[in-house]
Order: sequence, then structure tokens, then C-alpha cells
Amino acid sequence: MLRSFPSILVFFFIGINTYSQQSSEVSQYILHQPFINTASIAKSGAKNGAFIFKQNWIGYEGAPSSLFMNFNMPLRSPKRFGGIILSNDNIGIHNNIRLSGIYAQKFRIDKTSFFSLSAAPGFEFVQSDYTQIETDFANDPVFAGSANSLFSVNMAGGAYYYNKKFFAGLALPTIFYNHFEAVQGGDNKGKIGFDYRRLPINLSAGWKKDVGKFITLQPSLLVKYEVASALQVDINAMAEYREQIGFGLSYRTTNSMVVLANYRINKLFKVGYAFNTQLGSQLTNYHAGTHEIALIYGIENGRQTKINLPRKIKQYRKKKVKEQKKALKKLQKEQPKLDPGGKREKKQPYS
Repeated sequence: MLRSFPSILVFFFIGINTYSQQSSEVSQYILHQPFINTASIAKSGAKNGAFIFKQNWIGYEGAPSSLFMNFNMPLRSPKRFGGIILSNDNIGIHNNIRLSGIYAQKFRIDKTSFFSLSAAPGFEFVQSDYTQIETDFANDPVFAGSANSLFSVNMAGGAYYYNKKFFAGLALPTIFYNHFEAVQGGDNKGKIGFDYRRLPINLSAGWKKDVGKFITLQPSLLVKYEVASALQVDINAMAEYREQIGFGLSYRTTNSMVVLANYRINKLFKVGYAFNTQLGSQLTNYHAGTHEIALIYGIENGRQTKINLPRKIKQYRKKKVKEQKKALKKLQKEQPKLDPGGKREKKQPYS
């Protein structure tokens, strides 16, 4: 038998890693959507990013933890955007690191509506150290192997629609299926492949509604599909006062509840906190829940979505030159004509 509860968790996650490639889960995606859909980086017309740290099951030794980082910016055009996203999941003996670059292209539908597509190629490093597992049998052949690792490429993609009040998106967090299986002898080899039946899918939608003069309400929905996992639906609601302080709730059909809070420090930075607890689970008697802390950069960038400063300056200068030429022509046309002797021509009285 395995000797400790953390080892039991490890054994449980071995099965997950063997048959399914689980994507990272962030609770505060309402504040920063690139973590669930990379195409959403086109929504902001200036530099923006986020840093999120998540610690699961406070109080458990060896409990899962995750780290997420993202940075985005326009690429010399109001229609093209680039970014980088990093995630690190540590689950018992398993460590999964993903680093991806993001490219997104924005298309105008009308004056207030836009549509964007994204591609996010990157690298993935997966490692499992089975030597850390303690068993009742010395040199257990199942767990005595050395650390197994897999370095591979992967790809994500997304589509995103938005206007001033509404958004909707579809994303593929990973396209390739990268994994390796634990076998006796420690000669595990990583496998990389594509199987449309294993494609994870994120569907998201939400809108923003003014409630009174100072309060805004932001309901949203996230549907996550992954092989070997139950279909997950998140129902979210966030209320903000003067866009300065916000509180929200999120219910997941996996029978968990998330409490959200955020505060805008200044025009560029916002901090957020999320507390996740399982409803009706006996495990809550042995840990203090899951905690998530976020730092968001570029809070007001969304209001600058259609602004590209260098282009605006260039357009302004062209407009001024055109206005000056037009004014000069008008002045020349209205200037009184002079006779050959240099005297002003006398206007003839009406007959």
C-alpha cells in the first residue's frame, strides 16, 4: 500500500495523466480572459497582462499548485496583436510547464462590434518523478523507475466576438495530445499525437449591464469539455461599484462555489482574490479550501480598444495640413482683385 495521503493523491493523478491531458483551471478569468481564450487579447488596444498564483487544498502536504502569467500588446497595427502566456501546474510527482506565444487578428463587423481569431504555438514540458512515491515494498517495480519527462510542441487557438456590452468565444486550449504512460522498468517513452475526440473545448459568453448610476453587473458563463472529465459549466456574476471595487460568485457544476473579490489600485493595476470550496464534500474537513491571488495590469486598456496612438497622430497631422491648404485656397479666392496699376478694382453699383 501507499504510505501517505499525498501519495494517494499522486496515484490518483497518475491515472489522470495517463489517459487524459487536463488543461489548467483559473477562477479569475472574468478579470483576464486570455487564460481561457487567447483570441480575447484583441479586445485591448494597449499593453496588458496578469499574474495569478493558485494553491489548492491549503493544509494538505503535496497539494496541487499552479502559476499563470500573461502579457499582450498591439503589433504596430490596431488589427494585429501579440502576447506570451506561461503556466506551471505542480500536482504531486507531476510537473507540467507550458510556454506559448500568441498572435491574434481583429476584424471589424460594424462601428461597435469586432471579431478576432488567434493561434498560440508553444512548448510543453511534462515530468513525472515516480521515485518520490513511498510504498510498503522496497524497490517496487511499478514505482521504482527514474523520472520520466516529455518535451514537445503544442498549439492553442480561439475565436472571439465582442462589442461594448457583450462577448462570446470558442477556444481550444490544446490541439495535440502529449503524454506518456508509466510502465514497468522505467523505459517510458513520450507520445505526441492528434485526436479530434480528445480536443478540449472552452465556450464562454457574458455581458455588462449598468444597474443604477454607479453599479455594473457582469453575468457570464463558461462551458468546459475535456475527455475523461465531467462536462463543467461555470455560472458567474460580478458586481462592481464605480469600477473600483467588485464582488462576485461563481458556481460550478462540479459542485463547487467560488467567492470573488477585486480592487482597482489605480488606472493600471487591479488585485483580485478567489476562494474555492467543494460543496458537500467530506474533504473540506481536512483542508482550508483553494485560494487564488491575481495581479492584473492594464485595467483601463479596454476603453482604448480602437485607439492606436502613432496612427492617430499621423492622421491628425494629415488632417491639419489638409485644413491649412483648404483655408489658403479660400483666402486666395476671397482676396480682393487688384487692377494692373496696383489699385483695387472698384465694385460696380447695381443698376
